[in-house]
Amino acid sequence: MTDDTTTAVGVPAACTGAPVIGPPAAQAVAELGWGMWASAVVQAGAQLRLADAIGEEPVPVEKLAAAVGADADALTRLMRALVAFGVFRQDRPGWYSHSEASRALRADAEVPLTDIMLTGSSWGWEMWGQLAASVRSGRCAFKERYGKDLFTWFAEDDNAAGAAALRGFAAQSRAMNPLVLDALDMTGADRFVDVGGGHGSVVLSLLERYPDVHGVLFDRAHAIASALPELSSPPLADRCELIAGDCFEAVPAGDLFLIRQVLHMWDDDACVQVLANCVRAARPGARVVLLEQLVADPPETPWDALMDLHMLLVMGGRERTAEQWAALYARAGLTWTGVTATGTPLRLVEGRVG
Repeated sequence: MTDDTTTAVGVPAACTGAPVIGPPAAQAVAELGWGMWASAVVQAGAQLRLADAIGEEPVPVEKLAAAVGADADALTRLMRALVAFGVFRQDRPGWYSHSEASRALRADAEVPLTDIMLTGSSWGWEMWGQLAASVRSGRCAFKERYGKDLFTWFAEDDNAAGAAALRGFAAQSRAMNPLVLDALDMTGADRFVDVGGGHGSVVLSLLERYPDVHGVLFDRAHAIASALPELSSPPLADRCELIAGDCFEAVPAGDLFLIRQVLHMWDDDACVQVLANCVRAARPGARVVLLEQLVADPPETPWDALMDLHMLLVMGGRERTAEQWAALYARAGLTWTGVTATGTPLRLVEGRVG
């Protein structure tokens, strides 16, 4: 059993111990606002890669500070906060060791949680600070700040941030892949195309599951250059193609097109363009399946609404309702066939050519 200030694994809630400033409803709203402090603590621990600097034995803060390039006194204060949240343990004053939670941040953890935490880097923090301005203007905060879209900025201005984002996207994808792909019907899919597939985690999972299927990883050149090495090595290389290109111009031929969390970055006309390119490249009877979050009014979960705002801030895109996707499919020449739940925030949004 847990009380309402701890999670199921005993980690304190973000604002456990905060001053009571009003009745429960007002207190809950206040603590949502203060939650950014807790997020910053975890982000800083990930950025410093503290989990990888601690081994199996307790370590003094001076040694830890030297390992991560930090001021020992300031690091002590950060470690105090992480310990308060159950991320790391304090064995005695100034000495720290791992907890179950901190081990999840190690580079060798089963799920690369640090990569997920660092997906947004400093630009992500900056964008959320512009939320009120974007709501006033209706415009994308990133383009307003940098004068270009996120992926162009990655390519032209900050390759390291782009690489971090791709690692984070891939880590999140791998964590959800088992349930998502359990829900995906591969009937008749002799050759599938993952449009905008990044490092290729979906392609890898499908090729491993279905030994008679051929797959295509299709993305921009910088993503293809960093594709998972398993895709171009035996035994999968004979069943996998890595193709660089622009989905707004054309896509490779196939009988199943998968598009995972790509179209939510763009406006309606851009989505229709990509979907229509899939129709043009489709074999008879081909399917187009989006792996996307959906929104509803009211939203089913806060996460759906948060991702919708994230798309406004970072890409100028949006999350959509099932009805909105159906309308875009019709505009692109696809027959709408419906939505399938996956047991994750993603749904399979499907249409058929013809």
